[in-house]
Amino acid sequence: MSSSDERAARGTDAGAYQAPLTAAHFAPRYWGSWLLLGLAWVLQELPRPAVRVMARGLGRLIRRLAGRSRVIAERNLELCFPELSPAERAQRLEAYYRYQAQTVLDYGLLWFGKPGQHAARIRIEGLEHYERLRDAGTPVIILAPHSLALDYGGVRMSQMHDGVSFAKPMKNPVLEWINHRSRTRYSGDIFAREQGLRPAIRQLRRGRFFYYLPDEDLGAEGAVFVDFFGVKKATLTALARLARMSKAAVLPSFAWYDGAADQYVMRLWPPMDGYPSGDDAVDARQMNVAVERGIEQAPAQYLWSLRLFRTRPDGEASLYPDRRR
Repeated sequence: MSSSDERAARGTDAGAYQAPLTAAHFAPRYWGSWLLLGLAWVLQELPRPAVRVMARGLGRLIRRLAGRSRVIAERNLELCFPELSPAERAQRLEAYYRYQAQTVLDYGLLWFGKPGQHAARIRIEGLEHYERLRDAGTPVIILAPHSLALDYGGVRMSQMHDGVSFAKPMKNPVLEWINHRSRTRYSGDIFAREQGLRPAIRQLRRGRFFYYLPDEDLGAEGAVFVDFFGVKKATLTALARLARMSKAAVLPSFAWYDGAADQYVMRLWPPMDGYPSGDDAVDARQMNVAVERGIEQAPAQYLWSLRLFRTRPDGEASLYPDRRR
């Protein structure tokens, strides 16, 4: 059954949040946003070599203007890759902004691309792991780290199979409308993080995959401190709890841009073995190991500007420079 057939059979979940287009979206204050959408449409129609050249220039500009987020990215790379020299970390940071620019310039593919373009420009590796579990009737959670190409993998996966995810609505209603439209274009629904795990459990039991992003530092509540690239990180325990309650298998994944093929890639690995174990620290570390393995596929394409180590164990000083400096 295709994703569109699955969606027709299930319909849109009443609990999912919606982002309909209204007359308010066309107010003068949002005209700049509409110009941005028009530019995105033009970019996805341009020859690919031209877009890739633009990405290099835009990446340098983003890096120059990044300010505080660049400081955070530099610090994260220093903490996670101490074996690299300062010059090597600088090269990785430069690549990070180049890939960030590439994914931004390519958003027109997600917003306006035709189904055939999505199939040609975004490939899924390891899909057999998901299909084997699905055919056996096993609920599936896809562990999706915050990579720069995160949305590309999610859209392509939803083109083939029916799934759901959580998201934080964007403040700009025009961008929220187009983003929500692309994420739910083929199948699936989007729920707000504040709704908790119940919607995810309900959808997993209905046979839909759950595209879950649990790798942010959201504070000490509901988290344990375990290693992430050798640094203690407040790691959420919700993934293990969700897998236990839904009896779901967890498939690690990572999405990135393959410059040689000019394609976006999402790789799925086999389900995490013996997960969950019942030990929060063991399970959290196993999740972090899976995220680390994904990052190793394309080390410059993780969202390094996240404050990954914002929360510290009692008595430990902050790992990031004071905002007032």
